[in-house]
Amino acid sequence: MNWKKRTIFILVAMLMLGSFTACGGNDQAEGDGGESRPERQFVTIVTGGTGGTYYPVGTILATLWNEELGHLGVNASAQSSGGSVENLNMLKDGEAHLGIAMANLTLFAYEGQQRFQDNQFEGVRFVTALWPDVTQFVVTESSGIETLSDIAGNSFNVGSAGSGTEYSSNIILEEVAGLSLDDVHVEHLGYTEASSAMQDGQLDGMNAEGGIPTSAVSEIFASRTAVRMLEFSDEDYQTLHAVAPYYGQFTVPGGMYTGLDEDVQTVGVKSALIASEDLDADLVYEMLVAMYDHLEEIQEAHEALRSVTLEESVKGLAPVPFHDGAIRFYEERGIEIPEDMRP
Repeated sequence: MNWKKRTIFILVAMLMLGSFTACGGNDQAEGDGGESRPERQFVTIVTGGTGGTYYPVGTILATLWNEELGHLGVNASAQSSGGSVENLNMLKDGEAHLGIAMANLTLFAYEGQQRFQDNQFEGVRFVTALWPDVTQFVVTESSGIETLSDIAGNSFNVGSAGSGTEYSSNIILEEVAGLSLDDVHVEHLGYTEASSAMQDGQLDGMNAEGGIPTSAVSEIFASRTAVRMLEFSDEDYQTLHAVAPYYGQFTVPGGMYTGLDEDVQTVGVKSALIASEDLDADLVYEMLVAMYDHLEEIQEAHEALRSVTLEESVKGLAPVPFHDGAIRFYEERGIEIPEDMRP
Protein backbone atom coordinates (compact mmCIF):
# COMPACT_ATOMS: atom_id res chain seq x y z
CA MET A 1 0.00 0.00 0.00
CA ASN A 2 1.46 3.38 -0.97
CA TRP A 3 1.89 6.28 1.47
CA LYS A 4 -1.17 8.20 0.37
CA LYS A 5 -3.55 5.23 0.52
CA ARG A 6 -2.07 4.00 3.78
CA THR A 7 -2.43 7.40 5.43
CA ILE A 8 -6.02 7.87 4.23
CA PHE A 9 -6.89 4.44 5.60
CA ILE A 10 -5.41 5.31 8.99
CA LEU A 11 -7.17 8.69 9.12
CA VAL A 12 -10.54 7.10 8.38
CA ALA A 13 -9.98 4.36 10.93
CA MET A 14 -9.02 6.85 13.65
CA LEU A 15 -12.01 9.07 12.92
CA MET A 16 -14.34 6.07 13.13
CA LEU A 17 -12.88 5.11 16.46
CA GLY A 18 -13.29 8.69 17.69
CA SER A 19 -10.46 8.41 20.14
CA PHE A 20 -6.75 8.84 20.10
CA THR A 21 -3.88 7.33 22.03
CA ALA A 22 -2.67 9.61 24.82
CA CYS A 23 0.76 9.84 26.38
CA GLY A 24 2.02 6.63 27.86
CA GLY A 25 5.08 5.33 29.56
CA ASN A 26 7.80 3.01 28.37
CA ASP A 27 7.75 -0.75 28.66
CA GLN A 28 10.01 -3.60 27.72
CA ALA A 29 9.09 -7.08 26.53
CA GLU A 30 10.80 -10.29 25.54
CA GLY A 31 10.58 -12.01 22.19
CA ASP A 32 9.54 -15.62 21.68
CA GLY A 33 13.09 -16.75 22.16
CA GLY A 34 13.53 -14.76 25.34
CA GLU A 35 15.56 -12.03 23.66
CA SER A 36 15.01 -8.50 24.91
CA ARG A 37 13.01 -6.23 22.61
CA PRO A 38 13.72 -2.50 22.41
CA GLU A 39 12.15 -0.47 25.17
CA ARG A 40 8.78 0.81 23.97
CA GLN A 41 8.77 4.58 23.44
CA PHE A 42 5.26 5.98 23.29
CA VAL A 43 5.24 9.31 21.45
CA THR A 44 2.19 11.56 21.25
CA ILE A 45 2.08 14.42 18.76
CA VAL A 46 -0.66 16.96 19.44
CA THR A 47 -2.08 18.63 16.38
CA GLY A 48 -5.38 20.45 15.77
CA GLY A 49 -8.95 19.83 14.71
CA THR A 50 -9.69 17.09 12.19
CA GLY A 51 -10.86 19.65 9.62
CA GLY A 52 -7.51 21.46 9.50
CA THR A 53 -4.00 20.59 8.36
CA TYR A 54 -2.25 19.80 11.64
CA TYR A 55 -4.13 16.60 12.41
CA PRO A 56 -3.75 14.78 9.08
CA VAL A 57 -0.07 15.74 8.88
CA GLY A 58 0.46 14.61 12.47
CA THR A 59 -1.03 11.26 11.50
CA ILE A 60 1.23 11.04 8.47
CA LEU A 61 4.32 11.69 10.62
CA ALA A 62 3.22 9.21 13.29
CA THR A 63 2.71 6.56 10.61
CA LEU A 64 6.15 7.25 9.18
CA TRP A 65 7.88 7.04 12.54
CA ASN A 66 6.12 3.82 13.49
CA GLU A 67 7.28 2.20 10.26
CA GLU A 68 10.81 3.57 10.15
CA LEU A 69 11.61 3.65 13.88
CA GLY A 70 9.65 0.64 15.07
CA HIS A 71 12.93 -1.23 15.50
CA LEU A 72 13.79 1.36 18.16
CA GLY A 73 10.53 0.70 19.99
CA VAL A 74 8.81 3.89 18.79
CA ASN A 75 5.01 3.83 19.03
CA ALA A 76 3.76 7.21 17.81
CA SER A 77 0.21 8.52 17.61
CA ALA A 78 -1.45 11.79 16.60
CA GLN A 79 -3.96 13.41 18.92
CA SER A 80 -6.46 16.07 17.88
CA SER A 81 -6.53 19.27 19.92
CA GLY A 82 -7.61 22.89 19.97
CA GLY A 83 -4.46 23.91 18.06
CA SER A 84 -1.26 25.83 18.75
CA VAL A 85 -2.01 27.27 22.20
CA GLU A 86 -3.34 24.02 23.61
CA ASN A 87 -0.43 22.13 22.07
CA LEU A 88 2.10 24.41 23.75
CA ASN A 89 0.33 24.04 27.08
CA MET A 90 0.17 20.25 26.76
CA LEU A 91 3.90 20.06 26.03
CA LYS A 92 4.64 22.28 29.00
CA ASP A 93 2.48 20.11 31.26
CA GLY A 94 4.09 16.88 30.03
CA GLU A 95 0.88 15.65 28.40
CA ALA A 96 2.48 15.29 24.95
CA HIS A 97 5.92 14.84 23.45
CA LEU A 98 5.67 16.71 20.15
CA GLY A 99 3.27 19.25 18.70
CA ILE A 100 2.58 21.49 15.75
CA ALA A 101 2.26 25.21 16.41
CA MET A 102 2.44 28.60 14.76
CA ALA A 103 5.91 30.15 15.07
CA ASN A 104 4.67 33.43 16.56
CA LEU A 105 2.74 31.68 19.33
CA THR A 106 5.76 29.50 20.07
CA LEU A 107 7.78 32.69 20.57
CA PHE A 108 5.08 34.14 22.83
CA ALA A 109 5.20 30.99 24.97
CA TYR A 110 9.01 31.00 25.10
CA GLU A 111 9.18 34.65 26.18
CA GLY A 112 6.03 34.70 28.31
CA GLN A 113 4.23 37.23 26.12
CA GLN A 114 0.59 37.83 25.20
CA ARG A 115 -1.63 35.00 26.47
CA PHE A 116 1.42 33.23 27.94
CA GLN A 117 2.26 36.04 30.39
CA ASP A 118 1.29 33.84 33.32
CA ASN A 119 2.27 30.55 31.70
CA GLN A 120 5.76 30.97 30.23
CA PHE A 121 7.30 27.90 28.58
CA GLU A 122 11.05 28.48 28.38
CA GLY A 123 11.61 24.78 27.65
CA VAL A 124 9.90 24.79 24.25
CA ARG A 125 12.14 23.95 21.30
CA PHE A 126 11.76 24.00 17.53
CA VAL A 127 12.33 20.72 15.70
CA THR A 128 11.71 21.80 12.11
CA ALA A 129 9.90 24.48 10.15
CA LEU A 130 6.84 23.23 8.30
CA TRP A 131 4.50 25.16 5.98
CA PRO A 132 2.94 28.61 6.13
CA ASP A 133 -0.35 28.60 8.01
CA VAL A 134 -2.32 30.58 5.47
CA THR A 135 -5.15 32.82 6.67
CA GLN A 136 -8.33 31.98 4.73
CA PHE A 137 -11.34 34.20 5.36
CA VAL A 138 -14.16 32.32 3.63
CA VAL A 139 -17.66 33.82 3.52
CA THR A 140 -20.97 32.91 1.95
CA GLU A 141 -21.94 34.92 -1.10
CA SER A 142 -25.43 35.38 0.36
CA SER A 143 -23.90 37.32 3.29
CA GLY A 144 -22.91 40.17 0.99
CA ILE A 145 -19.45 40.29 2.59
CA GLU A 146 -16.86 41.44 0.05
CA THR A 147 -14.20 43.08 2.24
CA LEU A 148 -12.86 42.52 5.74
CA SER A 149 -14.78 45.48 7.14
CA ASP A 150 -18.03 44.06 5.74
CA ILE A 151 -17.86 41.34 8.41
CA ALA A 152 -19.39 43.85 10.84
CA GLY A 153 -22.88 42.78 11.86
CA ASN A 154 -22.43 39.26 10.52
CA SER A 155 -21.78 35.92 12.20
CA PHE A 156 -18.16 34.88 11.85
CA ASN A 157 -16.17 31.97 13.23
CA VAL A 158 -12.82 33.13 14.61
CA GLY A 159 -11.65 29.62 15.52
CA SER A 160 -11.65 27.44 18.61
CA ALA A 161 -11.25 29.34 21.87
CA GLY A 162 -7.57 29.73 22.74
CA SER A 163 -6.36 28.62 19.31
CA GLY A 164 -3.82 30.33 17.09
CA THR A 165 -6.59 30.90 14.57
CA GLU A 166 -8.59 32.82 17.17
CA TYR A 167 -5.56 35.00 17.88
CA SER A 168 -5.06 35.75 14.17
CA SER A 169 -8.76 36.37 13.55
CA ASN A 170 -9.03 38.82 16.42
CA ILE A 171 -5.96 40.85 15.48
CA ILE A 172 -7.05 41.01 11.82
CA LEU A 173 -10.60 42.06 12.66
CA GLU A 174 -9.41 44.70 15.10
CA GLU A 175 -6.27 46.06 13.42
CA VAL A 176 -6.98 45.56 9.72
CA ALA A 177 -10.77 45.64 9.44
CA GLY A 178 -11.01 48.32 12.14
CA LEU A 179 -13.74 46.45 13.99
CA SER A 180 -14.41 45.80 17.62
CA LEU A 181 -15.28 42.19 18.40
CA ASP A 182 -18.56 43.61 19.69
CA ASP A 183 -19.30 44.55 16.07
CA VAL A 184 -19.28 40.89 15.02
CA HIS A 185 -21.39 37.91 16.04
CA VAL A 186 -18.36 35.84 17.03
CA GLU A 187 -18.41 32.04 17.08
CA HIS A 188 -15.74 29.68 18.43
CA LEU A 189 -16.07 26.49 16.40
CA GLY A 190 -13.67 24.00 14.92
CA TYR A 191 -13.16 24.17 11.17
CA THR A 192 -15.38 21.19 10.37
CA GLU A 193 -18.21 22.50 12.54
CA ALA A 194 -17.88 25.96 11.00
CA SER A 195 -18.04 24.55 7.47
CA SER A 196 -21.19 22.62 8.35
CA ALA A 197 -22.77 25.69 9.95
CA MET A 198 -22.09 27.74 6.81
CA GLN A 199 -23.71 25.06 4.67
CA ASP A 200 -26.73 25.02 6.98
CA GLY A 201 -27.13 28.79 6.71
CA GLN A 202 -26.26 29.33 10.38
CA LEU A 203 -22.93 31.11 9.84
CA ASP A 204 -21.81 33.82 7.42
CA GLY A 205 -18.08 33.15 7.39
CA MET A 206 -15.00 31.68 9.01
CA ASN A 207 -11.25 31.96 9.21
CA ALA A 208 -9.53 28.64 8.55
CA GLU A 209 -5.76 28.93 8.99
CA GLY A 210 -3.60 26.07 7.89
CA GLY A 211 -1.45 24.58 5.21
CA ILE A 212 -3.28 24.56 1.91
CA PRO A 213 -5.42 22.87 0.86
CA THR A 214 -7.26 22.87 4.19
CA SER A 215 -9.84 20.08 4.30
CA ALA A 216 -12.70 22.11 5.79
CA VAL A 217 -12.16 24.82 3.16
CA SER A 218 -12.13 22.19 0.42
CA GLU A 219 -15.40 20.89 1.83
CA ILE A 220 -17.22 24.23 1.84
CA PHE A 221 -16.01 25.17 -1.66
CA ALA A 222 -17.14 21.78 -2.99
CA SER A 223 -20.57 22.09 -1.37
CA ARG A 224 -23.75 23.59 -2.81
CA THR A 225 -23.18 26.72 -0.72
CA ALA A 226 -21.76 29.56 -2.82
CA VAL A 227 -18.72 31.03 -1.06
CA ARG A 228 -15.84 33.39 -1.73
CA MET A 229 -12.41 33.93 -0.17
CA LEU A 230 -11.59 37.48 0.92
CA GLU A 231 -8.53 39.23 -0.48
CA PHE A 232 -5.92 40.99 1.66
CA SER A 233 -4.69 44.07 -0.20
CA ASP A 234 -1.12 45.31 0.05
CA GLU A 235 -2.42 48.03 2.36
CA ASP A 236 -4.13 45.42 4.55
CA TYR A 237 -0.85 43.51 4.78
CA GLN A 238 1.18 46.59 5.67
CA THR A 239 -1.31 47.50 8.40
CA LEU A 240 -1.11 43.99 9.85
CA HIS A 241 2.67 43.74 9.52
CA ALA A 242 3.11 47.00 11.45
CA VAL A 243 1.53 45.48 14.57
CA ALA A 244 2.38 41.81 13.93
CA PRO A 245 5.65 41.59 11.94
CA TYR A 246 5.70 37.79 11.94
CA TYR A 247 2.97 37.74 9.25
CA GLY A 248 3.98 37.34 5.63
CA GLN A 249 2.10 37.64 2.35
CA PHE A 250 0.91 34.44 0.70
CA THR A 251 -1.19 33.53 -2.29
CA VAL A 252 -3.86 30.85 -2.50
CA PRO A 253 -3.56 29.73 -6.13
CA GLY A 254 -6.59 29.65 -8.36
CA GLY A 255 -7.74 26.06 -8.73
CA MET A 256 -6.66 25.13 -5.20
CA TYR A 257 -10.35 24.75 -4.32
CA THR A 258 -13.39 23.89 -6.43
CA GLY A 259 -14.77 27.13 -7.85
CA LEU A 260 -11.78 29.25 -6.80
CA ASP A 261 -10.77 30.30 -10.28
CA GLU A 262 -8.32 33.13 -9.54
CA ASP A 263 -5.39 33.63 -7.17
CA VAL A 264 -6.29 35.19 -3.82
CA GLN A 265 -3.71 37.28 -1.97
CA THR A 266 -3.75 36.71 1.77
CA VAL A 267 -1.41 36.48 4.77
CA GLY A 268 0.00 33.80 7.04
CA VAL A 269 2.53 32.64 9.63
CA LYS A 270 5.02 29.76 9.41
CA SER A 271 4.17 26.68 11.45
CA ALA A 272 6.67 24.34 13.08
CA LEU A 273 7.10 20.97 14.70
CA ILE A 274 7.92 21.64 18.36
CA ALA A 275 9.03 19.64 21.39
CA SER A 276 10.02 20.08 25.00
CA GLU A 277 13.74 20.40 25.65
CA ASP A 278 13.41 17.26 27.82
CA LEU A 279 12.53 14.99 24.89
CA ASP A 280 15.37 12.55 24.21
CA ALA A 281 17.83 14.11 21.75
CA ASP A 282 18.61 10.81 20.01
CA LEU A 283 14.89 10.25 19.41
CA VAL A 284 14.44 13.73 17.91
CA TYR A 285 17.47 13.15 15.70
CA GLU A 286 16.14 9.81 14.42
CA MET A 287 12.71 11.30 13.76
CA LEU A 288 14.23 14.02 11.59
CA VAL A 289 16.36 11.47 9.73
CA ALA A 290 13.24 9.45 8.96
CA MET A 291 11.22 12.52 7.99
CA TYR A 292 13.73 14.04 5.60
CA ASP A 293 14.94 10.74 4.15
CA HIS A 294 11.31 9.99 3.22
CA LEU A 295 10.22 13.54 2.44
CA GLU A 296 9.09 12.86 -1.12
CA GLU A 297 6.92 9.98 0.07
CA ILE A 298 5.12 11.94 2.79
CA GLN A 299 4.69 14.90 0.43
CA GLU A 300 2.53 12.62 -1.70
CA ALA A 301 0.26 12.08 1.30
CA HIS A 302 -0.58 15.77 1.90
CA GLU A 303 -0.01 18.76 -0.35
CA ALA A 304 0.90 21.08 2.55
CA LEU A 305 4.09 19.07 3.05
CA ARG A 306 5.26 19.99 -0.45
CA SER A 307 6.42 23.35 0.88
CA VAL A 308 8.68 21.58 3.42
CA THR A 309 12.31 21.29 2.33
CA LEU A 310 15.57 20.65 4.13
CA GLU A 311 16.89 23.99 2.85
CA GLU A 312 13.96 25.84 4.48
CA SER A 313 13.90 23.72 7.64
CA VAL A 314 15.29 26.43 9.93
CA LYS A 315 13.98 29.51 8.10
CA GLY A 316 11.01 31.81 8.57
CA LEU A 317 10.45 31.00 12.22
CA ALA A 318 11.18 33.10 15.32
CA PRO A 319 14.11 33.39 17.79
CA VAL A 320 13.29 30.26 19.77
CA PRO A 321 16.05 27.64 20.25
CA PHE A 322 16.15 24.42 18.28
CA HIS A 323 16.18 21.11 20.12
CA ASP A 324 19.61 19.56 20.73
CA GLY A 325 18.66 16.53 18.62
CA ALA A 326 17.59 18.81 15.78
CA ILE A 327 20.85 20.78 15.96
CA ARG A 328 22.84 17.57 15.61
CA PHE A 329 20.77 16.58 12.56
CA TYR A 330 21.07 19.94 10.80
CA GLU A 331 24.79 20.20 11.45
CA GLU A 332 25.29 16.77 9.87
CA ARG A 333 23.23 17.85 6.85
CA GLY A 334 25.13 21.12 6.44
CA ILE A 335 22.24 23.39 7.46
CA GLU A 336 23.35 26.54 9.30
CA ILE A 337 21.33 27.42 12.40
CA PRO A 338 21.13 31.11 13.36
CA GLU A 339 22.98 31.91 16.58
CA ASP A 340 19.83 33.30 18.21
CA MET A 341 18.16 29.90 17.70
CA ARG A 342 20.69 27.87 19.64
CA PRO A 343 20.10 27.03 23.34
